[in-house]
Amino acid sequence: PPKTDAVKLRNVVGVLRGSDAALKDTYVLITAHYDHLGVRGTGPGDHIYNGANDDASGTASVIEIARTLAGLPARPKRSIVFMALFGEELGLLGSRYYAQHPIFPLAKTVADLNLEQMGRTDDNTGPRIGVLNATGFDYTNLPPALAKAGDEFGIKVVKDEQSSDSFFARSDNQAFADAGVPSHTLSVGYVFPDYHQAGDEWSKLDYENMAKVDCTVALGVFRIADDVEAPLWNAANPKTAPYRK
Repeated sequence: PPKTDAVKLRNVVGVLRGSDAALKDTYVLITAHYDHLGVRGTGPGDHIYNGANDDASGTASVIEIARTLAGLPARPKRSIVFMALFGEELGLLGSRYYAQHPIFPLAKTVADLNLEQMGRTDDNTGPRIGVLNATGFDYTNLPPALAKAGDEFGIKVVKDEQSSDSFFARSDNQAFADAGVPSHTLSVGYVFPDYHQAGDEWSKLDYENMAKVDCTVALGVFRIADDVEAPLWNAANPKTAPYRK
């Protein structure tokens, strides 16, 4: 039989406590996965799959958004949980583990915004500058709040008709949705030229665009966490039925 080695992996979590006496025990999650594909192949050439866009860009964005919001003089009413997840590439392992062993009650978790591929604007469909996708765009009322934040930074929050719904199940937001938490993955593009290749390097990221996208997410998250109304699944969309049970 093939040899199996046990490894210990961790989700890395930070929390910014909310300011409201009642709502600080409710939570908005900001997540991204920190794993990629490791070292693959033999022979000459680069075998290290750094995953600069997928998903170091998302992990770095979570850290920068956490740093920014922690530095503000005011805290939003709800608490914000920042989490770097393990094992997304092997089947959403870190997010599924969290959903089974939550640190903060899932019943009190009002949203998850999961960040993927925040850096590259050279999408296979053409340049993606000044746009932010949300998977499952019509599944909740979160995208309009993000779109309003995007207006401040010149970022349009859009529904990609071809990919929005089909990509919903392809990242860690799915594990939280399955637990009933209104969730989306946010990304600049969907498939880019070096997707899951050794060529996904830091030098190919568009840092100027990424900064505006991160500012959009930071402001949107602050407002979502500061709202006394919790986000809702869109009951008019039949695709949300499994998550509303």
